[in-house]
Amino acid sequence: MDLPSSLAGYTEPEFGIAPAEHLLDLPGFWPVYYGPVWDEIAEEPEAFGADTADVDEAVEQLYGTASTVWPAYRLPMAGGHLLWIVHRNHPEDSGTDYLVTHPDWARHLHLASIEGHYSGPGLSWPELLAVAESAPADAEGVRDADLRLLLLLPAFGDAEVPVDEMAERISRALTAVGVAAEVAPDLAEQFVEHPFWEAPTWSVQGRSPLSGGTAEPGPLAVCGDRHSPRTAALGHGITREQAHALADALAGRPAMDQPAAR
Repeated sequence: MDLPSSLAGYTEPEFGIAPAEHLLDLPGFWPVYYGPVWDEIAEEPEAFGADTADVDEAVEQLYGTASTVWPAYRLPMAGGHLLWIVHRNHPEDSGTDYLVTHPDWARHLHLASIEGHYSGPGLSWPELLAVAESAPADAEGVRDADLRLLLLLPAFGDAEVPVDEMAERISRALTAVGVAAEVAPDLAEQFVEHPFWEAPTWSVQGRSPLSGGTAEPGPLAVCGDRHSPRTAALGHGITREQAHALADALAGRPAMDQPAAR
């Protein structure tokens, strides 16, 4: 497929990106996907119905550096936005990046990266839920709400998350991918704490008193964690109208001409 022009500056000339949603069907996918963040989950592949051989295969498929084509998962969002999860399998600079693109943007926006020099979080709990549950109908990529939620968990952090609600929702998603119902609640609780960052607060910027209170507040929430790309307005480099559209997409509000998936 042709990649959006807004991703043109993301990869180096000798590397490419290819949609790889088929990898989610690997028996060892989930323990391997979570391994860079929650290593205790990676050590229990049996909870996902996988064994050591399944894990070894998934490691090669997800994180192998022999190929110059990096696997990516596409999560379509409202208004034509597309959230990319890319395994950046560069031999000298590997990691997993969470990016957002739009056909009208000149470049991508960066939500989070899981790597040695990590950056994040990139989503609050309300945003994660909204994005997970608002896939546009008939769009290409991952549309299932449970899969989307599970894929986005490494990019999440929020001090005001309702812990019981979060654990229950994750537990339901885990059972949907084959985790036994009696195991899922305990497994879900492991996602409450993120090893890379402390749970931050999120706020929407208000009018600045230094400017006389005339500037319109930005529509996008700002993260209180210094490691997050969202410590400043995420919409840097896009117009105010585009920032409002992105805020709607992160809130799960579909465009008027784009019905949400049922």
